[in-house]
Amino acid sequence: MKRKRKYGTAARGAAALLTSALMITAFSACSGSGGNDGGNGENAPAAASSASGGAAATNEASAAPADPLGKYDPPIEVSAVRAISEGTKFNAGESIDNNVWSRAYEDQLGIKVNYLWTTPAAQYDQKLNIAIASDDLPDIMPVSAAQLKRLVEDGQVEDLTSTYDRYGSDLTKQILSEDGGDALKSATFDGKLYALPKMSSGLGQSHVLWVRTDWLKKLNLPEPKTMDDVVRTAEAFVKQDPDGDGKADTYGLGINKDIFGYYAAMEGFFNGFHAYPNIWLKDGSGKLVYGSVQPEVKTALAKLQMMYKNGLIDKEYGTKDATKVSEAASAGKLGMFYGYFWDAGWQQDAKNANPGMEWQALPLPSADDQPARAQVPFAISSYYVVKKGTDHPEAAVKLLNFDMEKLWGKTAEPDVYNVDKGGLAVFDFALLYGEAPRKNLDAHEEVVKALDSGDPSALNAEEKGYYDSIVAYQGGDTKGWGNERMYGPQGSLGVIDDYSKNGQIMADAYFGAPTQGMTDNNATLQKLQLETFTRIIMGGAVDDFDKFVTQWNSLGGQTITDEVNAWQASQ
Repeated sequence: MKRKRKYGTAARGAAALLTSALMITAFSACSGSGGNDGGNGENAPAAASSASGGAAATNEASAAPADPLGKYDPPIEVSAVRAISEGTKFNAGESIDNNVWSRAYEDQLGIKVNYLWTTPAAQYDQKLNIAIASDDLPDIMPVSAAQLKRLVEDGQVEDLTSTYDRYGSDLTKQILSEDGGDALKSATFDGKLYALPKMSSGLGQSHVLWVRTDWLKKLNLPEPKTMDDVVRTAEAFVKQDPDGDGKADTYGLGINKDIFGYYAAMEGFFNGFHAYPNIWLKDGSGKLVYGSVQPEVKTALAKLQMMYKNGLIDKEYGTKDATKVSEAASAGKLGMFYGYFWDAGWQQDAKNANPGMEWQALPLPSADDQPARAQVPFAISSYYVVKKGTDHPEAAVKLLNFDMEKLWGKTAEPDVYNVDKGGLAVFDFALLYGEAPRKNLDAHEEVVKALDSGDPSALNAEEKGYYDSIVAYQGGDTKGWGNERMYGPQGSLGVIDDYSKNGQIMADAYFGAPTQGMTDNNATLQKLQLETFTRIIMGGAVDDFDKFVTQWNSLGGQTITDEVNAWQASQ
């Protein structure tokens, strides 16, 4: 596939490629929502810009030609709130108020940032909700989809339609529209743009099957291509002592206790049965239906129950979170798991300690003769909004332009703004953040081309980092293994790129704000789903799924279904 665009330099985590510890940081950043986590708190710094220039400055700005990166003279001051991610560190003498990004905003944009408050990520939503209720808001802040809807309905945020159109840089507009426009549509109400979506990659959250290929080789097994192959491979990994210690202490397939999301999640397994839990699909009539209550899910649950009964899945999986499952994999006790393209990073330290350990990402096996389609969630988990009445709403757009340019543009400086030369992940201090949906897939394609030709001269800084790491691995340095497993010729990103090219993607069909029914009932419905699915996997009646569907509808699911179909009709 011909590359559609090329970013000048940079990438989140480029310097992190050279050490395994920093690799893990970079992969964790990728999952951000990655997974489906993250919302508006962690890794979503809030900015705010309420300027000292006043209405006269606004009028002058509207009369002058727009400069996407124009510096304010005299400078303006902006207020802000933000979450501080757990484990955030600063260079000596620095803080969230004084770092490479805050200084650059002052020096290059003429914007002084003043934080009204900061809070741990887990407490951000609650504290912001209190601020929204009391109308004590900063000028720009990151919000969830539900908070965005509330702010728009209450008239608390600016209409950014003309501001974005006039001040958005070409790069910013390119990145924010690269998903076909869905991200911007999700921030649009009654034809007006009220927020800047925090872009990320939904494609990057599709699943692959990670397999211990050194175990396959030892046991003379083929790579699993069907769901029956998955079962046979799991059985061999349990019964044929693949680790050679003479003990029955290995498991065939890893699952975390939450079933979906994070490491060793099962979306990919369900996709092999053409089931798509937790996303909205179009049925044969074009109506939207919820994937978790479709009959294909019941078939997948029955297969998992069989595997659990036969000891192919850890009997204690219901008590083990993603970290515990990854520890089992690192300890050499697990042979397969479904997960994300970056999950090789979780095994980097284990690979360093045991160079013979080999994990390979494979396409999702299918239960029949139809290729599995990997489900892709709607990737936008948070938005940046501007408080109603802010003197310089365009400052928010300029801040986003600056962040995009310094991270992904032609003048990007990855050693300064991404991960600095001391190994600190300074990208987390940026006020606004976003990345192109195909960024990692494009990087994979370019790195493979360079490896094939031996000529890395066309690579940007991010891609060159991956290239150098892979070449070092090929020369015997195991620290580059994780990058080779992702960005190399047989890497996990190549599997996902094939999904995209071959039409093997099932995208979430709903990208609107949470409906009232979702707000009222989602917590109850999600709890019901987890309890029911766990009970069935561990030996409960498979027909309990039918009761679950009935309960789901009666406890608000039907109301939500009606709401999302009304939304679809309005599009």
